[in-house]
Amino acid sequence: MGNQTYRPTGRLIFVKHGQPQIVAGQPPSSWALSAEGFSAAAALAQRLSVFAPATLWTSPEPKARDTALAMGRVFGLAATIDAGLAEHRADSSSFSTQDEFELRVERMFSRPEELVMGEETGLAARLRFDAAMTRISEGKGAKVIVAHGRVITLWLSHRLGFEPMPFWRRLALSSAAVLDEDGRSLAMVTA
Repeated sequence: MGNQTYRPTGRLIFVKHGQPQIVAGQPPSSWALSAEGFSAAAALAQRLSVFAPATLWTSPEPKARDTALAMGRVFGLAATIDAGLAEHRADSSSFSTQDEFELRVERMFSRPEELVMGEETGLAARLRFDAAMTRISEGKGAKVIVAHGRVITLWLSHRLGFEPMPFWRRLALSSAAVLDEDGRSLAMVTA
């Protein structure tokens, strides 16, 4: 089942950022977190506090940084920004419907080595994220990683050998996928 050679040195908690404040005409990578997103991020942090996070990491994108800021207040942790945690790059892609967007995401998951969406292949995004995870996984204790749905899904589905699209659909805004210390058990937590 997937790549079983990866062994974290503590629980990894992957958080999908909260609800952004959508600004028409601006790329999604520039959107900040909405008031609802801040509230949901704090509520999710309360639920995740049982794991006693030791470190908090975040994508450089504003909606992820803001999510980490809200969570860090609850955890008593400052977030470290890692550019490798950014979303699969697709700011140049435009979509007329949610169905069209999901179809392109599904193509990207099924053909990660091809450029089928945006400015980066799924494979390139996964490898970038993988390099970040190598840096992050050093040290003991639970690590919270605030990132984005597509790139989290690319990495976890490769590591654990599951179908990406159903997981991506299930990974809601302000939710977490908790990878246990054994590196094989995954649980979902919502705000």
